[in-house]
Amino acid sequence: MLAVRSHRAGEPLRIENVPEPEPQGAEVRVRVAGCGVCHTDLHVARTDRLRVTRPITLGHEIAGWLDAAGPEAAGPMRRARVAIGDPVLVYGGWGCGACRECARGEDQRCEQSEAPGFQRDGGYAEQVLVANARYLVPLRDLDPVEAAPLADAGVTPYRAVVRATPWLTPGTRVLLIGFGGLGQFAIQYLRRLPDLTVAVRELDPDKLALAAELGADLGLLAGDESLVTLGLGGHADVVFDFVGTDDTLDYAARNVEPGGLISLVGEAGGHLSFGFDRPPVETYATTTAWGSLADLREVVRLASRGRLRWSVERMPLRKARSAHDRLLAGKVKGRIVLTP
Repeated sequence: MLAVRSHRAGEPLRIENVPEPEPQGAEVRVRVAGCGVCHTDLHVARTDRLRVTRPITLGHEIAGWLDAAGPEAAGPMRRARVAIGDPVLVYGGWGCGACRECARGEDQRCEQSEAPGFQRDGGYAEQVLVANARYLVPLRDLDPVEAAPLADAGVTPYRAVVRATPWLTPGTRVLLIGFGGLGQFAIQYLRRLPDLTVAVRELDPDKLALAAELGADLGLLAGDESLVTLGLGGHADVVFDFVGTDDTLDYAARNVEPGGLISLVGEAGGHLSFGFDRPPVETYATTTAWGSLADLREVVRLASRGRLRWSVERMPLRKARSAHDRLLAGKVKGRIVLTP
């Protein structure tokens, strides 16, 4: 089968023919309909910063059809309410299933986790093995290609917004840094909460236009910081950084209120200097990585009911390198989904 693989950080991706995977034990196999292209895929391909086992087939936003199961998969399939032939979305936080975090339903925080596109072969391929059927979410009437971005771009900002809920009370000022695939979902989750003022900081004027269309109160073209306090009426109470560079985290620290929250979501490798002088006194800082399996099920439920809006651009799997180049150049407005 066809697969797009990374053999060494910084080297061009290789398009290869590899054997079809056969599920063992409780594993199941998914015939891939589409796999989203995420900025994290760029970091995996280009750097050694993330915990990655190479050679590796990239891709963690995976949807398709369940097409084979190992001899011990019947029970997990029944509990997940999936059967051979069903359209499914693949949850990416594959935990060990036995530790404290997994018992809490927080598999994505498991210290022994193995994720597709990181430690296990992912969805830039015609087929993918999934560690256990419990990591499949039924899609019912959703198109698997269109649904693929929900596995990360949809669930990660959902998790970030839910975790920020104690700060997101009526009258709260919110700043989003970056308005790519994740930011576009985030603003829709924020708009489900009452009486928030939401600003978006972006480099691309076209993305600011889309932000306004999706409900942003203020668009900030990267530049004059005085516009933040002028437009919001003060520093932000909550800052979501969907980029995650040193520069964007420093920007967040300069523009958050004392006692406010900085939520780092983007994985560009930046770091936040921490002390009594910056961020402001008693500021909270947190990170978000994916979401729980329960979070993903809720995102799929919202999408199934037409409560979410997102755009997908389909590209052939063989053009994965071009997809990465375009994303790196900032020339993607929604989500590219690679299709075998």
